[in-house]
Amino acid sequence: MKEETQEKLALETLKALGAKDTSSPSQTKRGTTCFTLPTGTCISEHRTGYIRVNWLNKNGSIYTCYQINPTYKADFQSIGYNGELYKGYHQKRTLIWSRAERLKRLVLYAIKDINKANA
Repeated sequence: MKEETQEKLALETLKALGAKDTSSPSQTKRGTTCFTLPTGTCISEHRTGYIRVNWLNKNGSIYTCYQINPTYKADFQSIGYNGELYKGYHQKRTLIWSRAERLKRLVLYAIKDINKANA
């Protein structure tokens, strides 16, 4: 299936689930699309490859968010001020460059969120 068709299908599915596109003009200009679910949860996909759940303040503005991209472990090394070598790992986020894939993951999150609210 072509990417444009997948995007259209995902957008139609979100609409059928009751999600409303609440993107501001400046967000749209930057490549961000926000949706508010019937549960009140605000989710967004960003041109930069991230998908997020946003928490809104009383005015409806985003005051904090958390990412729902998949994570992976990445090793790192650093030498401390004392000259010792430290090794460890970081949790990194997988960036999703395809808009169709980001929207698909938003649909899956929306279904999970709506089912949890109705349980």
